[in-house]
Amino acid sequence: MPNEMAILQEVDKCVRCNGCVISCKRTWHMKGIVPSDDLPHASLDPNQRVVIKSQKRVDMGPFVRFSCWHCENPPCGQRCPYSAIQKNTTTGAVWINPNLCKPDTLNPANNQRCVHQCKIDCQRGGVPMIGAGSDLAPFTTAKAWKCTLCTGTYTGAPYAGAGLGGDLPTKAPGADDARVSQLPGAPSGSNPIAELDHQPTCVYTCPAKAMVYDTRVNILHYLNDSGQGWTSRFGDGSMFWASHKFMVAPPRADPFMEDHVSPMLGGLLSSPFAKAALAPTLLVGGLLALAARRAKMEQEPSMTGEEL
Repeated sequence: MPNEMAILQEVDKCVRCNGCVISCKRTWHMKGIVPSDDLPHASLDPNQRVVIKSQKRVDMGPFVRFSCWHCENPPCGQRCPYSAIQKNTTTGAVWINPNLCKPDTLNPANNQRCVHQCKIDCQRGGVPMIGAGSDLAPFTTAKAWKCTLCTGTYTGAPYAGAGLGGDLPTKAPGADDARVSQLPGAPSGSNPIAELDHQPTCVYTCPAKAMVYDTRVNILHYLNDSGQGWTSRFGDGSMFWASHKFMVAPPRADPFMEDHVSPMLGGLLSSPFAKAALAPTLLVGGLLALAARRAKMEQEPSMTGEEL
């Protein structure tokens, strides 16, 4: 669809103020947003839909958005026994209908049982989540949920019956924007884009303007513009990333599956200094492992050649 929407994070602009994270929590009324007696220092929670994390240089950036990719052909929905996961080709969102989602149950219509195929099949690292996902969720049983690009209404899925009305809070561009793409050289030109009346909360609350909400066509055109001088650029579906400075690794869809250590090691091993510094450490570690293995073998009964 020509007006299928997407989000681009220009990684270089992100300062990890966490405005997008807090705004997302408030919009979706997620658990753990306010510190409590049980979690006096709570700032992150497994119910979060988006997290900003550092990928290199310990904790000094680049700061990358971790969230659902909203894939063009979402693998998470292909084996759902209830066909509860669909791609909306207008908004770009991969949407989960909680009225259809019934985890850990057998669908008598096709004799298929839900064993969380959506989590298993996600090629980006383990979403959707299974649970309530919000303090507003009217259902008491677990459902699959994740980022929705803030599409939907409080009176519809996923909050039907929650006692709220109206659209989810989003922000339309100002009068000077006139619903026109703000990306340089966007092929849409001055043609109004109706979908720009809806901006995901993470996008319009970013003070650094590190995220752009635009048509997928415009974003791809911007990323493929040789004049931009990108160092790295990637993405799929309705989520894209780009940097002029860093070689950024594709982030996991589930931010809590992505350990700080892995990207840090990747960044460390890429520098000559780190390689020289790590070599003695790896050598000593290997010798210690060999010594431990030899000691273990000496304690075990000897094996004859026939046993081998």
